[in-house]
Amino acid sequence: MVKKVHTVLLVDDDLAINYFHKRLLSKSEISDVIVTLYNGEVAIQALIENNQTLTENDKLLVFLDLNMPIMNGWQFLDEYEKIKKTLKFECKIFVLSSSINPDDIKKAESNAFVSKYLAKPLSIDNVDYIKEYI
Repeated sequence: MVKKVHTVLLVDDDLAINYFHKRLLSKSEISDVIVTLYNGEVAIQALIENNQTLTENDKLLVFLDLNMPIMNGWQFLDEYEKIKKTLKFECKIFVLSSSINPDDIKKAESNAFVSKYLAKPLSIDNVDYIKEYI
């Protein structure tokens, strides 16, 4: 049996990378619902909206870029901290960034809400790891 989550949110302002990641995740069958969002602000709204329909038995994955307009990944994590306790469902956040700055990696990995830091582009090996992790 393939492990699945209810919903995957791809939060990145890069259209091409979203297209690639959405195809990869669709083929992996990790979820039937894969949504692309272009900044952290709309991702926070999506979490709040999903809270209306998802239950404590549901899992949601967020693949979060760090550098985006309007609300970047760090700001998203700050806002997530404010709403986390109100969410009924389980949410796993994976930072997915092209940043090779060691400070970014260390900061992401030390954040209590980040499950893992992954370098772009997402690979099938990463997805297989995540499927085992969920």
